[in-house]
Amino acid sequence: MDKSELYENIYFLFNRHWDEELTDEEEDMLQEKYDKLVHECGWESVFEAINKYMRTECLDGDTACNFAHMYWGYNCYSPKSIDFPYSFLGYLFYRMNLEPWKYDAVDIMDSLVKDLLSTKSDKSHDPFWNTDYIPEKDPDIIAEVEKLREENL
Repeated sequence: MDKSELYENIYFLFNRHWDEELTDEEEDMLQEKYDKLVHECGWESVFEAINKYMRTECLDGDTACNFAHMYWGYNCYSPKSIDFPYSFLGYLFYRMNLEPWKYDAVDIMDSLVKDLLSTKSDKSHDPFWNTDYIPEKDPDIIAEVEKLREENL
């Protein structure tokens, strides 16, 4: 599958509202399609298309929040690591202006942060385990947000 076809598949999977009413069969079909893409194309290629989709289609807090729900929904049962988690998370927090509560997105962002930054041996970035950790106050996330703000002046 070439990159444009992979992107079209990601667009199909992500371009809907996260709480859209779907039957169990429809949800299973979408998850199976996603899992098949990961299996056939490899996680790195699929994530490259997902990251492109996010940076192309998620241009405000509402679309970033929706994307966060969609991303977590497809990956919650088998979280996958990514090479640049702060860049990825920073983009979402940038679009939410470091205020996820304004988009009712605190829980979903905490879940993404936990999945992308925590490990079994290091839970310091797990807001559910370490209640002192607040993702939107993480200096590395803030640095990514500031970088994006400067780039988009």
